[in-house]
Amino acid sequence: MRQVEARDNIIDKKLKKFKSDKSIIDGYFRALENLKNTLDPTTIGERKHGKYRFCFAIHITKSHSLIYLYLREKDLVQLIDLDDHKTLFGRDNRS
Repeated sequence: MRQVEARDNIIDKKLKKFKSDKSIIDGYFRALENLKNTLDPTTIGERKHGKYRFCFAIHITKSHSLIYLYLREKDLVQLIDLDDHKTLFGRDNRS
C-alpha cells in the first residue's frame, strides 16, 4: 500500500469547507483508498495540462475533482487540491 499525503494544508481546508456534503466526503475517502491500493495511480485519474500539468484528476462527484501528483520514484501520491471544476480550472466544463 503506497503512501498518500497532502502537499500542504489546502486539502484540510477544503474538507472543512465541504464537511456538510456527504457525497464529496465519501467520494474523497473512496478516491484515497483507490490511490493507496491500485497498482498504478496514473491509470485511475485523468491527466491534466496547463496549471496542473504533470497532475491527474479523479472525479469524486459530478462537479468536484481531486487533483493529485504521482511521484513514481518514491511511490508517493501527493494530493494537490479538491474543489469544483470552475474553481480548479477557471471555467465551467458544462458551458
